[in-house]
Amino acid sequence: MKNDTACPLSLVTASSPESLSSRVLSVHSRARLVQQKTAMRLCVQVDLNLAYNPSGGTDPIELRHYNSDEYIAISCPWHLPGRDTVSGRYRFAPDQPPGVIMPPDVVLDRILNFKACNPEYLHTPFWIDKACINQDASDEKEIAVHSMDLVYQYSGRKVVLDGQERWVGCSLGLLFVEIKTVAELTMLRRLLDSKFAENIDNEPRLLVPVEEAVSVLDLIEKILNDSWWHRAWIFQEEFLASRHMILLVPCALDRTGLFENENGVDLFGKTADEIEVRPLNFRTEVTNFCLALYRFVDKAGQDRCSEILKYARRYSFLYRSKCAAGPSSVIKAMSPAILEDIGTRGITAPSDILGITANCCRYITRLNSHVLNDINESLSIAVLTLFVMNGEILRHDVQRESILKQTVFECLSTAKIRVHPPVPAGELIFIKMCRFPAVTMRASGRMVRGVLSRLDKKIKVKVPSPDQDLYWKANDVTQMNTLNEAEGRLLKALAKHLHDLQRTNGQGGDALHTKVIELLREHEAEKAAGRTPQYWSLHHIEVMMAKAVCRAIAEGRELWLSRLHVPRKWTPWLGIFIPDDPFDVRGVISFAFTARETNHELKDRGAKLARKNAWVNSLEVRFDPGTEQVIPKKWMNGLHFFNNKEHLRDWVIPWPQWMQ
Repeated sequence: MKNDTACPLSLVTASSPESLSSRVLSVHSRARLVQQKTAMRLCVQVDLNLAYNPSGGTDPIELRHYNSDEYIAISCPWHLPGRDTVSGRYRFAPDQPPGVIMPPDVVLDRILNFKACNPEYLHTPFWIDKACINQDASDEKEIAVHSMDLVYQYSGRKVVLDGQERWVGCSLGLLFVEIKTVAELTMLRRLLDSKFAENIDNEPRLLVPVEEAVSVLDLIEKILNDSWWHRAWIFQEEFLASRHMILLVPCALDRTGLFENENGVDLFGKTADEIEVRPLNFRTEVTNFCLALYRFVDKAGQDRCSEILKYARRYSFLYRSKCAAGPSSVIKAMSPAILEDIGTRGITAPSDILGITANCCRYITRLNSHVLNDINESLSIAVLTLFVMNGEILRHDVQRESILKQTVFECLSTAKIRVHPPVPAGELIFIKMCRFPAVTMRASGRMVRGVLSRLDKKIKVKVPSPDQDLYWKANDVTQMNTLNEAEGRLLKALAKHLHDLQRTNGQGGDALHTKVIELLREHEAEKAAGRTPQYWSLHHIEVMMAKAVCRAIAEGRELWLSRLHVPRKWTPWLGIFIPDDPFDVRGVISFAFTARETNHELKDRGAKLARKNAWVNSLEVRFDPGTEQVIPKKWMNGLHFFNNKEHLRDWVIPWPQWMQ
């Protein structure tokens, strides 16, 4: 496969007389693959006791394969120059299985040392790709590689034992850069404890003099020089393991009593000759620190901050931050950021970018990299194909000339439609879910099953002052999966307004009034029963959209009512949307397009993924009645109650002009 991802799209398009859309269709038809996955966890077990000493003894240590759903997933570069000795001290019993590559001694030593020093993991088997995937069996290996998202996603699980909840398993990342002085260790502890910078209302603030802060950059750069941060496969492992990942960093210093909390627990963990660091914590503090420092240093210092953020940025902090620190600090959506981060890291086979991207973005429809390698296809075209065939929503208002000057990664960051999440919590997860479900690729565009409704009346709901005051007093942005009393009152005011429309003007507000009342009653019944929606389910998204409608009402904004689009036929209002534009649009016909997965589609996709987050879209669109094409304009939050069986039909979303 041609690795042309560093080239502008103008060069990619110049290599063929076909349009981008035609080439995307060609790749899709040749290499589309609904990848199989396996939930099987073939791990490695070794019998240990608390007296185990990894540096002592000469007797062979026997390993054996063991199926387990509780394990430690190891994250380590394949190639470790100068540390790749395999002495034969470790061996499989009775014989080494076919296709297994024995990891270096130093890797196994550190894994067993971690297990021995942490009694809760003493008898937990571990998973490492070299020893747990048959490297000779191509089909088996292909399925196992595409199942690595499940391995790391499920490496930490919450279980209930004897009536008590606890976490089992973890992921373990092995760094080889060593912390050698107490000064370095103290500086790292202060960084992780937010002593150098703080974040108040999404605005980073530096807490130490610039001269002291600049020296912290040296330590951060030292840690980031480890190859663990620079490999694409390891990026995937850390991203999917998330809070379950623990980094082991060599450190032989005696730190007894130096870094303990009030309960006498070492904040750097219990592992001998190592310190334990949570990479999620490290990314959070490094991101905050670099954003805070960026404004106070010269160009050279700013370049250092920007380079650091290429490898240790925290997406959610950058999305919400009021400050920027170079291009790597700007995050608008997760999928383009994932692609960019994968593209900046080293990878032996460039075509592996497709599998890593699919795992991190939780794409179901994949591309067969073997087929694309055989025909020497453009990797840029393959990445673009993967993006659109998995329902990512593209803008139609970007200029062809400007976008063709960009690489494919830059292009997708520019071209992905801007989504405004309904609540200010979990924003990037929500944005990641905003896709067209069940896409069918056509020469004319993408066929999507959804509901087209006509936006034809704006209303402003009057709310009693006490109810409005209660809303602002009770407003809690972290409460994102349930409606509070104040929000219930605002929705009742909305229902009353709709009922009054029907009663006084004979307009079609009755059906929508009934649906809003039903929503409130169902929510109150669930609340009384102590139930809340599963996070990121269709029900949860409905609650989030209801909260957005409540906020718009409390702010005195207009709401836009929509009815199912059926030419020359009256239909009742069943949608309530929140327009971005405050100006009067009388005389302009606008439409909304909504689509979400059916329960069957969600169940089928959930069987192949670690998470069952629902895919949805809610767009203001242009509609061409002649071609019956639906053209996205912008994201638009709102509640709708269209029947997901009777009101659905297939619509064509044409290819953007820059792809034609």
